[in-house]
Amino acid sequence: MSSSASAGTEAAANRVCAKVYVTGSGWTAEQCANAGQSVSVGAAGGGRAIEAVQLAVAGSSLCVTGYRQGSGWGSEKCAASGTRITLGSAGSGLRLEALVFAVQTGTMCGNSYVQGVGWNPIWYCGVDGETNGIGTTGQNKRMEAVSFLICRTVENC
Repeated sequence: MSSSASAGTEAAANRVCAKVYVTGSGWTAEQCANAGQSVSVGAAGGGRAIEAVQLAVAGSSLCVTGYRQGSGWGSEKCAASGTRITLGSAGSGLRLEALVFAVQTGTMCGNSYVQGVGWNPIWYCGVDGETNGIGTTGQNKRMEAVSFLICRTVENC
């Protein structure tokens, strides 16, 4: 972000793209959605873990951290608008169990399909740099699918 931009004039997140690496299946096709639409990747109820996730957001910078089987929380990774971030270890057999994410400007929400739990009944949202997370930690449960949503306002999510 330009330090000369005045508050309220910066662009807000307006598009999200995601793909995941699923144990035994490889990378899914990348799916993208504009603001107000959700994108889902993975195989909900398929019994296979997500080992890696790749995310990109247009209109805002994005920061993401992952919780990986056996090693816990990894380092936060951040990228400028439109740049892909990859978390996890494709082909390692180690599952991603949770993600924490934030966009610098705008609202981003997420949800996950977790082994033995299913889809969470609510979406978790962060606004203008607030972090939020999906998945579980300390329960040894795999995420099988993830969904993301960019909203114009948190009330519209």
